[in-house]
Amino acid sequence: MKPEKIAPGLINAVEYYQQQGEKGLNLYLRSMGIINDPKNAKPALASVFIRCAENANFNHLKEYGVQVKQSRGKIRTAFVPLKSLERLSGESAIARITPSRHLKPLLNIGKTTINLPNFQAKTKLTGKGVIIGIIDSGIDTTHPAFTNRILRIWDHTLSNDGNTEYPEGLELTNDLPKKILRMSRDQTGHGTHVAGIAAGNYHGCTGVAPQADLVIVKAGLNTDIADGIDYIFRIADELERPAVVNLSLGNHDNAHDGSDPLCNFIDQESGPGKIVCCAAGNEGNVDIHAETILENNQEVSIRFLIPASICANHTRWQAELNGWYASQDNIEVAIQSPEGNRTHFQNIGENGYSQKHHHLSGAQVQITMYGPENTDNGEHWFHIKISDDPGSVSIASGNIGTWRLLLKGVTVNHGRVNIWSGENKKGFDVVFTGGKVQDLIKIGSPGAAAKAITVGSYTARLSWEDVENNWQKVGLDLHTISEFSSPGPLRNGIQKPDVVAPGEMIISALSSTSNCPPMMQVDEFHRVMRGTSMATPFITGLVALLLEREPQLTPEEIKERLHSASLIPGKPSGSFDPKWGFGLIDAEKLLYSARE
Repeated sequence: MKPEKIAPGLINAVEYYQQQGEKGLNLYLRSMGIINDPKNAKPALASVFIRCAENANFNHLKEYGVQVKQSRGKIRTAFVPLKSLERLSGESAIARITPSRHLKPLLNIGKTTINLPNFQAKTKLTGKGVIIGIIDSGIDTTHPAFTNRILRIWDHTLSNDGNTEYPEGLELTNDLPKKILRMSRDQTGHGTHVAGIAAGNYHGCTGVAPQADLVIVKAGLNTDIADGIDYIFRIADELERPAVVNLSLGNHDNAHDGSDPLCNFIDQESGPGKIVCCAAGNEGNVDIHAETILENNQEVSIRFLIPASICANHTRWQAELNGWYASQDNIEVAIQSPEGNRTHFQNIGENGYSQKHHHLSGAQVQITMYGPENTDNGEHWFHIKISDDPGSVSIASGNIGTWRLLLKGVTVNHGRVNIWSGENKKGFDVVFTGGKVQDLIKIGSPGAAAKAITVGSYTARLSWEDVENNWQKVGLDLHTISEFSSPGPLRNGIQKPDVVAPGEMIISALSSTSNCPPMMQVDEFHRVMRGTSMATPFITGLVALLLEREPQLTPEEIKERLHSASLIPGKPSGSFDPKWGFGLIDAEKLLYSARE
């Protein structure tokens, strides 16, 4: 096996699988795309990204159970049996193998705020002939806002129907009986709400592009997101239509510079008439990022807490950190426990890779380091995993308190080190404290993709009347950026987000199979939600209107128009701010943006 080609979490999963069998995979099912069904005789699989030669052919790997899903491209997705990972890593055409990670959702007045009614009244644009792809938690197929406009659903949570091209999940088409379509449900309500903002059409709560057609992908792993983008654009090609994909989801297990596989896949697949819109994220007021500047021979300590909820009750647990620093720097890494015990300082080995395991204060600590030749962005990357130590009698109590990440500058030219918390399905693994907390650079994947249109959240509503005729109100500042909206720029200085749109207390479609508190429900068919998830479909719908008028617009052209039509209050046009991007979109300014 060539470990320098494989991301650390996947190596750990293979090691535990080899040592403990299926039991060893339980910890990794929560954080990455490991497919293992004890009732099924098939071997455990990993859903992965591979970075490879653009025209490489991997058909010969089928005999080892490896299924590469795309026939071309530098970034592809694949299923690989864990027992075949060594064979895959040995392929000369493959540069890197990265496990999939779970992406979490980033949760009428809004339309007026961005002057959409005036734009639509003057242009008569409705999104007709354009496909809006929603990759999210699914959609309520029975909701009247989407009647006769859902072309396809690809639900990764339903049993396979024998489709060999897309073997995971079930594909449903609009010619199937309604009772079959209802097999796909949206139990969280997130995807239905997002779809309603972008393209809903019912009773005074009309979406931005009410006559656009919908292609829905219900998925959560980032490899599934990539497959969903490919699927939506393929359908658009078959129908000879433009398409815009909405991604109101994201994660932070990446370098926050657009170099991760999902961002690269978006850049690879985007083009004329193929646009992707992404949420900036909801971590604006969460301390998930730390930054420091090291000098030669200097040692720096960065404090962080592991939430008690993660390591309570003596259950299996783990917490992860990911850090990046410049390729020209030589920096050593260590960990100190709340009790003051330390690991030895670790550096990168001669082959651009090192991994060491430690037992520390009732926990296991694993430090993995990669050199520039083995990372996606050509910089140094270190990964810290702190987990329970089954051999210790103090599994939980010894880990409550302040941990420290220790950094030592050996040979420093740049000195900047950025560290982000890992995350799992339930939340973030650590919270940083002290003076090294950095409030900027919190837009992760996929919002960091260069060709994606990345959207932050603006406050346009504070009150609404609920289903029980009670007026609800939240204590927020009106007409400003939402506190939760994740700021840029990217780690490499690229300006993100692109624009902001209304994302606070947005009224849109309610999924009938989701649970909604009465105070958040407006009527039988609508509810209130908040987040950059809600801001993004405003822009997705607006892009659909632009594509209706000019089907071959490129991501670069659309970005330029959106930037020009946006404004930060009190600043000249064209100004950029890490939270505002280029400002709040004003749709009316797009009236005169057509190609000459």
